[in-house]
Amino acid sequence: MTDTNTINGEKSKRPPRRRGRKGNKTAGDDFPQIEDKEVEANNQTKYKPHKSLLIQLTEEIPTWHECGRNSKNRDDTIYSVHADLKSTTNEKMSTNPHQLVTKYRDLADSIFKQEVIIFRHYSSDSSEKDEKWVENTMRKGTLKDRIAAMSVVLSSHPVHKFYALDMLFNLVGVSYGGSNNANHTNQRVGQMASEALTDLFSNTLIPPHRKLIGLEARPLFLFDDFQDNGQVKRHISPRTLLLWRYEDILKSKYTAFLTQYLGKTLSQNSTSSLDLTKSVALRTACVLLKEIPEGEQILLSMVVNK
Repeated sequence: MTDTNTINGEKSKRPPRRRGRKGNKTAGDDFPQIEDKEVEANNQTKYKPHKSLLIQLTEEIPTWHECGRNSKNRDDTIYSVHADLKSTTNEKMSTNPHQLVTKYRDLADSIFKQEVIIFRHYSSDSSEKDEKWVENTMRKGTLKDRIAAMSVVLSSHPVHKFYALDMLFNLVGVSYGGSNNANHTNQRVGQMASEALTDLFSNTLIPPHRKLIGLEARPLFLFDDFQDNGQVKRHISPRTLLLWRYEDILKSKYTAFLTQYLGKTLSQNSTSSLDLTKSVALRTACVLLKEIPEGEQILLSMVVNK
């Protein structure tokens, strides 16, 4: 018998089960366990939790934004879909209602949580010792070692160990999602963590050739159960939805870093103790503006005003 993963009817095979490590809670264990049954978003879109990893980075596919690049709908946006339709019809461009975006965000979050659970479960025993050392270093090492460990973890596993980004955010005093849990940070800690984040954003996390796309800009209406035109609904794979949601979260987090750390630092009144910090922040803004297209307007405004 073969187990399958499904979302709106799409299926994939489950590989043989491997023994994983037990115990030793690590960051990310606060994800709730998803039972082996269908998850429903607003009682419409159904998803049976997958059993094998959806995202696996390799030498041929070293980054998350290259993952699934040949999959159907992977790069679709509302605008690209409308452009295709406009060539054959004069239909007005469709948009996603707010409740539809919320529905698919909830569904994608369930997939994301399950993906992290599977990743921890199937981590090989041979790498457990090294992983445990890095995890301990992130929490108990010197400041320099902690930041280096966080960077290594996030570079190696940008999707499955995304929590390391929040740890770095905490060091620069940035919170995400409307929370106020970030610590107040001193200038030295903020500068060191900011340098690490700048390197990660420009070399690992953000595509160098395009801006990030939020989930609201994806053609979610194509996969909804109830379409106004009465056409048969299309299917979206769990992997594509997971990658869309990951990009959606990354876009919000990067914006938070630009506005809450760089913007706040550059807007403070100059003092002798702040001059160096502001100089470093301005240099960081210039590097990000040069290296990646995301956040261009925000960064350009910072640089011009200074």
